[in-house]
Amino acid sequence: MPDTPAQDRPREKVLISPRYLAASLPTTHHDFLDVFAEETGWSTQTDNSSLTVTSPCRRVTIRHDQTAVGRGPHMVISARSDEDASERWHTSVSGAVPIKFVSTLLGTLAAELDADPDHVVYGIGAEPGQFELLVDIDAWSHFDASGLSGFISRDGQAAVIGRPPDSTAPPIHGDASIAWHVAASPDDLGHLWDISFTQQAPDFLMHAVVAKTLDPQPILRSTAFPFPKAVVPLVTIKHIPSPRPPAARPSPAEPARSPEPKRAPKTR
Repeated sequence: MPDTPAQDRPREKVLISPRYLAASLPTTHHDFLDVFAEETGWSTQTDNSSLTVTSPCRRVTIRHDQTAVGRGPHMVISARSDEDASERWHTSVSGAVPIKFVSTLLGTLAAELDADPDHVVYGIGAEPGQFELLVDIDAWSHFDASGLSGFISRDGQAAVIGRPPDSTAPPIHGDASIAWHVAASPDDLGHLWDISFTQQAPDFLMHAVVAKTLDPQPILRSTAFPFPKAVVPLVTIKHIPSPRPPAARPSPAEPARSPEPKRAPKTR
């Protein structure tokens, strides 16, 4: 799965593990955001380097800035009480976040915004109940120390980190408003990707991404999406055989034909 243009490679399904290393290039995030806007009816605005997508209620924006790649978050979701108000919360995406995680993040946001915009923006309304996370203790270890808590993968390459408002731990990325941080940093590569949620970001949004990250199952994706070469040695890739077309069934046997030629009808 080299990082070559998608149109130049045959489409094939593969299973990648661990799933948090199924990296996707920021250009893939941009392409997905474009498709997301078209399918949801959110408005778009573009300039030379950025794509901004705005919800129909004008209170949520998603901005992808290509010039920020490698220097900080290149995709930021912002929520406001109205389009001219100050930001209430944001979620930021940096690095080669797996495209499945990005699609889960945006899909969950759009669905909840359609169902209850005030709940998304203000946190008003009933939560859907206590969130449950299924954690495989063979794959993840829980930690709670030094003002931080969460989970770290057994291989040490990924982590889910929570920092409460009254924590004595240094702010994550120097931003004291960040409450949750999900990241992958393989020893051989350093920082690969991260997603951060500020204090007032909806719990359901954080939960959707964390649940996707903690799932121990391999992630299914298409080879149509470019895959960074540097990550290939760190993952296990299982190719899924393409389904074979159904075998052609023999036509029903035709009645035996007489070897004798047909005779012209007799005339009187």
